[in-house]
Amino acid sequence: MLPIQKVVLFKHGVGHFEREGQISGDTSIDLYFRTAEMNDVLKSLTVLDLDGGLITSISYESTLSVEEQLKDIAIELPEKEALTGLLAQLQGAHIAVDIGSNIVTGTVTGIQTVKHQVSKTILENTYVSLLVNEDSLQIFDLMEIKQITLLDENMKKDLQHLLGVLIATKKKDLKKLTVFLKGKGERTLNISYVVEAPVWKTSYRLLLNEDTSLMQGWALVDNTQDEDWENVSLSLVAGLPVSFIHDLYSPRHQPRPVVQITEKTAYAPPQSEPALETYLADDNLSLDLEEESEPMMGATPPPLVNFFGLSSTPVEERIRKLTLKKAALEHSVPVQTRTVEVGDLFQYEIQNPVTVRRQQSALVPILQASFTAKRVAVYNPEVRLHNPMSAVLFKNTTGLTLEGGPITLFENDAYVGEAMLNTLKPLEEQLVSFSVELGCVISIDPRSDRQDVHQVQIKQGNLYLYHYELAFKTYVIVNKNDRDLDLFMEHRFRPGWELTDTAEPVERTEHFYRFRLTVPAKKTTPFTVTESIERKSSWLLRNTSRDTLKLWMDKKYIDKKTQRALESVVTLTEQLVQLQRDIESRERDIKAIFQNQERLRQNLKALGNTADEKSLRERYLNSLAKEEDKLTEYQEDILSLTDQKKTCEKNLQSQMNGIEWNVKL
Repeated sequence: MLPIQKVVLFKHGVGHFEREGQISGDTSIDLYFRTAEMNDVLKSLTVLDLDGGLITSISYESTLSVEEQLKDIAIELPEKEALTGLLAQLQGAHIAVDIGSNIVTGTVTGIQTVKHQVSKTILENTYVSLLVNEDSLQIFDLMEIKQITLLDENMKKDLQHLLGVLIATKKKDLKKLTVFLKGKGERTLNISYVVEAPVWKTSYRLLLNEDTSLMQGWALVDNTQDEDWENVSLSLVAGLPVSFIHDLYSPRHQPRPVVQITEKTAYAPPQSEPALETYLADDNLSLDLEEESEPMMGATPPPLVNFFGLSSTPVEERIRKLTLKKAALEHSVPVQTRTVEVGDLFQYEIQNPVTVRRQQSALVPILQASFTAKRVAVYNPEVRLHNPMSAVLFKNTTGLTLEGGPITLFENDAYVGEAMLNTLKPLEEQLVSFSVELGCVISIDPRSDRQDVHQVQIKQGNLYLYHYELAFKTYVIVNKNDRDLDLFMEHRFRPGWELTDTAEPVERTEHFYRFRLTVPAKKTTPFTVTESIERKSSWLLRNTSRDTLKLWMDKKYIDKKTQRALESVVTLTEQLVQLQRDIESRERDIKAIFQNQERLRQNLKALGNTADEKSLRERYLNSLAKEEDKLTEYQEDILSLTDQKKTCEKNLQSQMNGIEWNVKL
């Protein structure tokens, strides 16, 4: 099997593996993969013969069970007495036996075991019976036969297939993939594929020193495969390329409809008429396969790019191999591609060969560089209420993108704490907090206030009053240390609120303002953050009273002209109120009439035909007539009052829409 030469591990759970080695002539290469890896292998496998050879096919083991794979094989291999058991199944097979100095060919007719006694011991001899020359049966002692050769090709293939399947079952969850190649002489074969692999991890050490600080980075790599990575070229890639699992390994069967054939009388096959005239194709389209195109003189080959950047060989050798790969790929399958720049991926190339034994892990150094670090403190009340955190203001001057991971800090050879480093691009800065700064105590004094109205606006029948709501938060910082404290203060901001009368923050994170201030040694320093938000209250003009108008004039929310316009609104509003009262009064009168009429009708129903009752009936009828007259009068009054109300509402709306006012106090 070709050795692994290059390994590229990605952050999203896959690895790219490249094998390379020498082959000769027509040959085949076997590779073994776990069943769970087969889908990724079939999706990504690339095979290149770099010296002009040809890949004829690639075969791989089926997903079928052993029983399903062997259901068409007529022979079995018994666990005990394998030879005699196999020969017993070869009845009718043509074989050759090497016995003594002779080779006898014939057809197996059976196996016979004969027992005989020698002294007190019973011995068993097994004999093979052959039909020789199609006319004589001969028996041969199995113990005297040196070699048995199968002459039946089908039987040979069945036995080879049987043994191949049985040996495959001895390998735990491994599937064999075989690459068949044709070519002449010594050649270089390159095979690459992508399979699932553990995510590589990073950890860092910061060695803080007054003069020069040092950063050391390590990658944690896990080899969970059943094969050693021996002196491989290792690259570690971070980013989020698209990757998925697609089932290519399982066989697919598409159901098809069953079509019945309509049987008809057979007829003679049709014969095509011979051509009377031939139209030749354009001569310019003919190809001379023997002719080879000559390279263009003076042409410069395009630059070759290794996407993963894995090679640790010299530049000339790297270009040569890439050229061979490109030529082999073009020779094998002509394809059309488009080039896409992948700018979000970054990688660590390990310059020295790496060895990781199978089922083991390794720490691989990826970084060692000096940098400038400043000791600071970071206060966030949501992290720790009364103390800031000791931190390092770290700037990535390594020239590399640093993948996120845990970081351990040492200062003057002493362990001082740990932190988590986020992914950092070159020249980006990050605060790395590693311990509690007990020499500094911080308390918080929150207060709030409301400012007077600063703006008045009248539009669309509403009066709006604008004022500011203020929130004060004072941080009282007590520095008990003998040194000044370079403090980063993180203050959570609220959406919609703005800083007022406060120093500008040096940064704004997703949720916090970050202020920076110097706290003198042995001093108490207050720091106040003031935030404001504009609030708005509204008043419907049609609900305004004369007392409210007087209040607005006293507070100078409106001027004399606006007051007079609003007085007209108040007058119309009062008229509307009175009209509504009159309408409601008439509606009450009508309701009373209805109730009285109902009483009179009930009384009429109870009267008889006496003279007194007849007199009372006339009296009730006269009252009903008078009630009907009043009812008509009141209903006419309601109609008139309703018309007056509509006119008044229209005038009121027109009056309110005509008032616009905007003043800042």
